[in-house]
Amino acid sequence: MEETSKKGRPTIYDLAKIADVSPGTVSRVLNNKDRVKASTRERVLEAARELGLKPQASVRTKQIAIITEPRFLDSLRGYSAFLTMQISLALSQRNISVFIPEDPINQLEGYFLDGIIAVQYENDVLEMLHKWEKRVPTVYMDNFSYVEGEYAVCSDHYESGRIAANYLASRNKKKLGFVGGLHAPAMERRRGFVDGIEQIGLPVEEACIASYGNGVNIMSAVTKAIRSGADSLFVPGSSMEGIRAMHIIQYVMGRQIPEEISIIGGENLGVSEHMNPPLTAVTVPLGDMAKKAVEMIIKLTENEPVKEKRVILPVELVERDSVS
Repeated sequence: MEETSKKGRPTIYDLAKIADVSPGTVSRVLNNKDRVKASTRERVLEAARELGLKPQASVRTKQIAIITEPRFLDSLRGYSAFLTMQISLALSQRNISVFIPEDPINQLEGYFLDGIIAVQYENDVLEMLHKWEKRVPTVYMDNFSYVEGEYAVCSDHYESGRIAANYLASRNKKKLGFVGGLHAPAMERRRGFVDGIEQIGLPVEEACIASYGNGVNIMSAVTKAIRSGADSLFVPGSSMEGIRAMHIIQYVMGRQIPEEISIIGGENLGVSEHMNPPLTAVTVPLGDMAKKAVEMIIKLTENEPVKEKRVILPVELVERDSVS
């Protein structure tokens, strides 16, 4: 923010007077620095909003918030954690500051942001993001409830389901099962899986298509699908879902993989290949997704044109030993 008035425009000195703090404190607040009490920060920000002031991007480090759903376990490990790490690294390499709020709904208002990358979001967090995207550039990861005009970077979850169905059928599996969550990415994979079965010409065994969530855990979903006669399962996701399913099949149900049940999971880097047996998996290009999202948010913050508002990156099946 400028320190001298032009044509009567308010300055940091005007703001300091209104907020009853020093100009240095105003500068620290507007540039997202620490060593400021929360109550003081809020008083300065409120006064700044009333005056319509904000710091100049040209004289400060840009700051991007990375948003994850606080109640999801994989904000600490798995899909969300890995994607957040990759995005943070890519932003840091561009000398862009990263803000990862523990409680995004209550914390974001206390900062001046140049943009937001939303990794995971549902319900209240999504409602909050829809408000913020009117104020700052926002890029959504794996957004399958696409709204016209939103910016999104996704992996081809529909194709991952279709690839899995085709591969299982090619190995002479007849009763193809699916186990997934109720969130949008899982439902997109389920849609591709069911369409893939129909395109192959096999019957869709509805009893072998099971979901977890809303009070149903993954153990119940896996056991339901197998007890309904599934000879194979696709359990997608990059947060250990397939690995958990392997444990349930082998150590809870006492069934052999792949002799009795074949399984395809989502890839978990550094883990899937070390399972017993090594897990056949569909890879999601999380690193490439992170790079694309960072490229997109930088262009948006610099008012550069973005040719594709919705980017979909391909997935790939890695053959190992969990399908006979």
